Formats: sequence, structure tokens, C-alpha cells
Amino acid sequence: MVLKAEKYCKKLLKNGRCNLLQFHNYEHTSEVAHNAKFLANRLNLSSTEKEMVVIAAYFHDVGNIETTQGHEKLSCAYAREFLQKESYPENQIQIVENIIQATEMSVMPTTVLEEIMCDADLSHLGMTTFFERNRLLRKEWETFLDMKFTDDEWVKLNVKFLNEHRFYTKAAIAAFENQKKHNLSLFQDNFHS
Repeated sequence: MVLKAEKYCKKLLKNGRCNLLQFHNYEHTSEVAHNAKFLANRLNLSSTEKEMVVIAAYFHDVGNIETTQGHEKLSCAYAREFLQKESYPENQIQIVENIIQATEMSVMPTTVLEEIMCDADLSHLGMTTFFERNRLLRKEWETFLDMKFTDDEWVKLNVKFLNEHRFYTKAAIAAFENQKKHNLSLFQDNFHS
């Protein structure tokens, strides 16, 4: 089922508006799915739980093909439609939807699967590719959301976000926290120079 979901989402993301987005595109989705699988493996989940979290990872930003605001609800609708056609169990579809909804910034994860999804979605914060991904996000916000920032404003916003952000799972803390702290200190050095 994961491979079918991946193929379906890849087609949607590459053929739609997301192909134009600098950050929320297939590359981001693929990275999030990879890290969701990595974290799920570290946490000794059942194969069904792993499957649900990876499927949710592939669908989590699909709603961006239509809109940025509230894209999570649209992502859920796409996931539900696809999974129903595949005769996926209803209770598991609901879990996949909950996992996707947990990626909304204002939502707190309530299950380990939701925590994995949130950690995977923001795993780039704790990677060496952070500054490149961050530059792409800034460009996307400028281009598609008309959100423009001075360099000082951008640094301040990111320092605040990195300071307030917390990884939920022990696996994500082990894998990404040190690099995230390093990225934060590089941003702060930049801010004070």
C-alpha cells in the first residue's frame, strides 16, 4: 500500500502547483516519508503502524496542490479518497487523517504516530541541509504568500522558531537534536554579527 500511495502522491505533487513550490514539493514529501519510516523503525512499531505513518507522510502536504492555508484538511480528503478506493480499513483511514492533521502548526500530537509525523515533517531543522531548505522556504513564502522579510526579520523569526521547537520522540531527539542546536547557533551567530 505504501508504494501505491507514494506513486499516487508523487504524480499529484509533480503535476500540480507543488511542482512550482520551492519547499513544499515532492522532494520535501519524499524526505519526510523517509524520515517517518526511519523514526518508525527506531521505535519498534507494528508493520501496520509503520504503514499508516508512512502513508500519512506521503499525503501530508498533497493539499498544497490547491492551497497553502488549511492544506492539511485537503490532504486528508485526498488520502481518504485514495485509501477508500484501495479498500483500506476505515479505522486506519481515520488514523491516517489524524496523523496528517497533527502536522498543522497549531495542533499538538496526541499519539506516538502523530509525534513521529511531526518530527519527520520538521526533521530538516536538525539536518546539515537546513540552511538550503530554509532558503527555499523563504523564497516560497515570498513568491506564493507575498510574505517578505528583511534578513534581520528572517533570522529573528527562525531563531524564535528553533528555540521554541521540540522534537517529540526519543528517536528524533537522538537523530536530529544536536544538528538542530548547531543550526540554531549558526543562525544566532549570524544575528549577532
